[in-house]
Amino acid sequence: MSDRTSLALGSLACCLLLGGICSGGMGQTLGPDAFGIPAYFGMSTPATTRQLGMGGAMACLNDVQVTNPAFAAAQDTRHAGMRVVTTDLERGPTVTSYLGHYVHPIRADESGLQLLLLSVDSSGGNAMFPGVGPVAADISEDALLVDYGRRFGEKLMAGLCILGSEDSQFSLTPPVGPALVSIDSEADYGARIGLAYEWEPGDYVGLTYAYSQNTVTTTGAMIGATLRNVYHCTQLSLGASRHFAPGIVGAIEYRRGSSQNGSSKSTVNSWHIGGEYRHESGAAFRLGLMDDNPTVGLGYDRDGWRIDYVYTRDWNEDAVGALFGGSDTHSLHLTYGW
Repeated sequence: MSDRTSLALGSLACCLLLGGICSGGMGQTLGPDAFGIPAYFGMSTPATTRQLGMGGAMACLNDVQVTNPAFAAAQDTRHAGMRVVTTDLERGPTVTSYLGHYVHPIRADESGLQLLLLSVDSSGGNAMFPGVGPVAADISEDALLVDYGRRFGEKLMAGLCILGSEDSQFSLTPPVGPALVSIDSEADYGARIGLAYEWEPGDYVGLTYAYSQNTVTTTGAMIGATLRNVYHCTQLSLGASRHFAPGIVGAIEYRRGSSQNGSSKSTVNSWHIGGEYRHESGAAFRLGLMDDNPTVGLGYDRDGWRIDYVYTRDWNEDAVGALFGGSDTHSLHLTYGW
């Protein structure tokens, strides 16, 4: 069998296996739409590890790292921290994301800022395709965001997050020959607005809406000629949190994302449900469901320091499961406030 025939068969197998994968599970083919795959391990979930342990609810849970920009208004101390998330894919690489944040109150519990840096990379592991063999997968993303929040009255807060930059890359490359597909995406612009209403002390109804425009360049043996597409992406999150007893809080959140290129539009919906028990010693235990995938987490804080850990199985399964199979994800988050 010639290299060209093997490559063609491998490309066909790849198309058959990946029929449901693109932009985080949205769309029908592995083409330009797949630019969103890196974001599923990064930009689409800039949650704290505590929030991930509670099912990934972000819009309605105030924390030391701001995920709803409105909560920048609720900060009364400065915080800095680092979150590291590793996802070991069953038939693919290990994807690692690094998130660093600094929260700075301008006027305590009235207005504040956050600077957030995010980097995603992959290493090791190959997907296997008939006629091609091991195919190296590369998943990467880098982003910079700035959040600002301000209080409007006693209970209402609003915020704005500006996307300073975002670049991502996704590719599949066989051991011999050119890449089957190589997708480079750059955000032209983007922003997220947020609202939070404190309906009871420490309990919130939260809403965020994000919009970005991305220019996507796609090449590779599966594609042929170089393609350039412009995508308009949105994400809406709406949730509520409530303390049921001292130290016990629950949250539920609905999320809807969409990606549109011309007349073609695809959407994905998810639910995020979780709870936390915090003991007076500073120890915490968390459980949740992240769109049907269970999460379990632990935390401990003392003297301004806080460390959180969470484990979840088959994170982003709808987005990458057909290609990479199941996965194990671990997240560790260390923060300090002063």
